[in-house]
Amino acid sequence: MIYQLPEEKKALIFPLFKNRQPNTSALWCYFDGILLGKTFVDDINAPTKAICQLDMSWVYISDAADFEWIEETLREIIKHAWIQVVWTPERGSKFPLAELGTVIPRHEYTQRKAIEQKPRDVEIKPYDSELYEKVPWKEFHERVYGSKENFLKIAFGFYAIENGEICSESEAAFTARGYTELGIITDDDKQRKGFAFAVCVKTLEEVEKRGLKPIWACDVENIASMKLSEKLGFINPLKYNFIFFSQTNESDNNIDKSCSQRSHQQNYDR
Repeated sequence: MIYQLPEEKKALIFPLFKNRQPNTSALWCYFDGILLGKTFVDDINAPTKAICQLDMSWVYISDAADFEWIEETLREIIKHAWIQVVWTPERGSKFPLAELGTVIPRHEYTQRKAIEQKPRDVEIKPYDSELYEKVPWKEFHERVYGSKENFLKIAFGFYAIENGEICSESEAAFTARGYTELGIITDDDKQRKGFAFAVCVKTLEEVEKRGLKPIWACDVENIASMKLSEKLGFINPLKYNFIFFSQTNESDNNIDKSCSQRSHQQNYDR
């Protein structure tokens, strides 16, 4: 049986996630009430396995969840949403719902050496409300964070600007428990001109100033991101996979919500 766990019982699943997973700071943000999501378990009062579905699409599986239950639960989840499942190396190369999912090889970097190259000279400014309105990709942030206000509260980072135009943005996202995950977006016609490297260097300086450990994760096929990570000193990547599932739009639902409640907006001030 699959149950949607009430929000007030979320602490029951924390011991089920003892092993560190890739992109783990986003999961911790969900645990800490910074990001919204929902959890599915095998038992409401004494769960032994859990799957956490973040509203921004990432899905995490507890350490001891068995393959059959994983498949059953994911099949129910994708009736209502598209998702990206974080599939750890320890789970091997047998993937759930193989006929429905697309496996995306990824690298995660948590180790760094010193940056050897000097960034180009460019105007760099920190996030603010006025500059946010000028970025062409703000809809992406609002899909992940829910609103402009939440984005500016939760994330920090910088813009690279040339002639008043925002060329690239480096974001420190999902900050929790001493870690933060870096993101980078660069306008198509501004790529391979050093803007991304320069703004990421500035963000890493701020990350270090705050005493945080940076995470860099990307698809293996994203060659530009892989090369940028190397220029930024990231080394020794962990190889893992995302499994992408489209929404199936099936009508039946076998998740018991009788004991659950809807997630509510949290106060993000920390």
